[in-house]
Amino acid sequence: MSDDRPETKRPLSEDNDTNTKRPKQASPFDDLQIDDDSILDTVSDRTVCPKCTKSVKYFCYRCFDVVGMERSQVPTLKLPVPLNVIKHEQELDGKSTAIHAGVIAKDDVHIYSWQQIPEFENPEMSLLLFPGPDAKQLKDIPREAFDRITVIDGTWKQANKIVRETPILQRMQKVTIAPRVTHFWRYQQLSENHLATIEAIYYVYREFAEAYETNGDYDGRYDNLLFYYRYFYKMIQDLYKKKDAKRFTHRHRSDYIQYDK
Repeated sequence: MSDDRPETKRPLSEDNDTNTKRPKQASPFDDLQIDDDSILDTVSDRTVCPKCTKSVKYFCYRCFDVVGMERSQVPTLKLPVPLNVIKHEQELDGKSTAIHAGVIAKDDVHIYSWQQIPEFENPEMSLLLFPGPDAKQLKDIPREAFDRITVIDGTWKQANKIVRETPILQRMQKVTIAPRVTHFWRYQQLSENHLATIEAIYYVYREFAEAYETNGDYDGRYDNLLFYYRYFYKMIQDLYKKKDAKRFTHRHRSDYIQYDK
């Protein structure tokens, strides 16, 4: 198979102080080809975003720019089709995992608040990632039948309301992904197959590669979409595994924190 993987810029981490690196440990992301994230461990304070002057850490939630380090130290991805994210206004910017995609694949990701959705041209050519009896998997959709993907960012209750009350979204083709187990740290009163937004974005692009680019033999080309998500997952695990740490929410599944055996 020819090497037609999208361009990705590797972080320049060789010169990092090794004392800042978090000990390597097993995680659900170990089999993925995600770039080294030790540069994030060197960031201890918030930084003022030069564009919007908001005080942020790692990246700006509004401008989608990397802060506190050089942009070249964080991976960049080129997506095969553009991504539109429709974000519920009550989904806090600081808690939105969709922002991760906006930073990593900035040129191809457009994030809109629900009340400010533009009048998309030819909405029938967009795939709306949303489950339902009329939703198909990518392997069952001809590649020429769409030219972009749309994802809803919010709780499942908010997402249902957005789709139900937004006529232009109802004109889009619905696409779904194979069932996956979430690794999200925020508790939800739903099954473990209800994913965080960035997990859903990652899997739809992974399935895109399997359906149209790699003949089912996925090669890791979109794994860096989970660059920040994996880092924050490890951060949560480290925090709650400390002896003096407060207990993780009892409402989450009992084995979420992977205590050392």
